[in-house]
Amino acid sequence: MSEIEKRLQEVTELISLPEVYLKMRRLMDDPHSDIYDFAEVISVDPNLSSRVLKVVNSAYFGFPEPVESIARAVNMIGIGPLHNMVLGISAISSLALPNDIMPLNTFWRASLFSGVLARLLGEQMKLAKSEHLFIAGLLHEIGHLVLYSKFPLQALAARQLAESQGKQIHEAEMQILGCHYGDIGAMLMANWKLSANLQSLTRNQPIPGNAGELEIETTLMHLAHACAQSEATDSDTTADNSLDAEIQALTGLSQEELENSLGEARSISADMEKVILA
Repeated sequence: MSEIEKRLQEVTELISLPEVYLKMRRLMDDPHSDIYDFAEVISVDPNLSSRVLKVVNSAYFGFPEPVESIARAVNMIGIGPLHNMVLGISAISSLALPNDIMPLNTFWRASLFSGVLARLLGEQMKLAKSEHLFIAGLLHEIGHLVLYSKFPLQALAARQLAESQGKQIHEAEMQILGCHYGDIGAMLMANWKLSANLQSLTRNQPIPGNAGELEIETTLMHLAHACAQSEATDSDTTADNSLDAEIQALTGLSQEELENSLGEARSISADMEKVILA
């Protein structure tokens, strides 16, 4: 491990998730817990309970009638999606790390779009548990927040190297740091004791071919990431986000399916931004 990797490990160990999330994790590990236990934990945090209800009533879930209580929300969406929602909200608050490279709202807007689009593409492919792709997409770039805040000179040097030599950002970061943003994000997730699958998706998103049995899910995240970057820079998304032959062969997605998912992701993301990033 290089000196900077050791310093990154030390930094990530100091970033923790809030107690309300940790209580929820303990409930998930308790075979005797029920829906009302989860509802009680969320309800004692007014800000979290308000956000959870707003997300449940957003276009992301698309319920025909308003959901007005936390207990009903938990009952309707299930423990898994609830966990992902609370994890996402908790991570955003824990990673409010000030930096001079990218405004936090800009960063999270692109991450939110990545998560929504990855989930929609997973649904297009009828993947089991495509819901987990939302939280994976939302959190896949958190390593960059650590870099931007704690190692700004190296982060800027990597960006300049990528631009001057036409490298991918993860390649430039490997050259300068010995690791890339996916590695750092996975390191942080390991400290948070998040699932091995989530760590793998995050670490391998820049290079999906390294993901082994998770290659398809990681490829969808890679594609969603590229689309989010195009959206953030107001590029011609039809041109920039066209499916290359390798992705099309692996996923079986058509260009029309991608464009349909892009349109839906724009709408859902805009709705969720008002709730999660407010």
